[in-house]
Amino acid sequence: MKLAILTPTRNRLGFLQQNIASVRMSSTAPLELEIIQAVHDCGSDDGTREYLQGLDDPRLVLSFSPGRTAPGRARNLAAASCESDLLMPLDDDDLLLQRTAYHFAKSLEAGIARWAVADFLKIDQDGRYLAGEDYYGWDFSSADEMLRAVFSGRHFIQGNVCFTRELFDAVGSYEEMETAEDLELYTRFILEAGLPLYVPTVSHLHRMHGGNVSRQVDKDRYNRDLAEIYEKHRTSLEKRGIPLEPIP
Repeated sequence: MKLAILTPTRNRLGFLQQNIASVRMSSTAPLELEIIQAVHDCGSDDGTREYLQGLDDPRLVLSFSPGRTAPGRARNLAAASCESDLLMPLDDDDLLLQRTAYHFAKSLEAGIARWAVADFLKIDQDGRYLAGEDYYGWDFSSADEMLRAVFSGRHFIQGNVCFTRELFDAVGSYEEMETAEDLELYTRFILEAGLPLYVPTVSHLHRMHGGNVSRQVDKDRYNRDLAEIYEKHRTSLEKRGIPLEPIP
């Protein structure tokens, strides 16, 4: 089995070096699992390209765009640059835990589900744990319950996800949205494949810093993103009785 970790990057060399090191430290025994990291550089000018090209590591698959690229498109290009059975997004400023790949692959190996979610922790710019800001997945009773939670702003999903290549190909790739492209993809996952398998483990450390795209997303922006996603899938959602309930 092969797992590809998708990492777009732009001008975050210091964080990226730590990110790649964390992936290299993955421990998968006794599972026969090959891990590759598909890094797509979006026109960095801080030495990132030179650093990546200087790494002699068959576990790295590199691709490049000449300039700034939407996150969804960058992940699509990373996914297209490699072959794998499983895919997992990991932002360039985040850190993977050593057994994350093992837990996700082991959980999906049985074929019970086509995608899985886990918990994650938040750290500050210097890697210090931010107490009281843990993200925890939720074991919903039905896909409709999960959709209602998503479209009322009570639940969201970020990089704490692993999914089969087959599911990714079945629903189509990431949309080229500036924000919430991951939530839009996962909405299609729910509509196509039902609930994700909840894996009660910590998948990664999500770094909070001044350059986080999510820091630019306030309540109004989040409501606009939810509305845009809802419109894309209005027919399917209304058929299931799922309303759009903006965050007040």
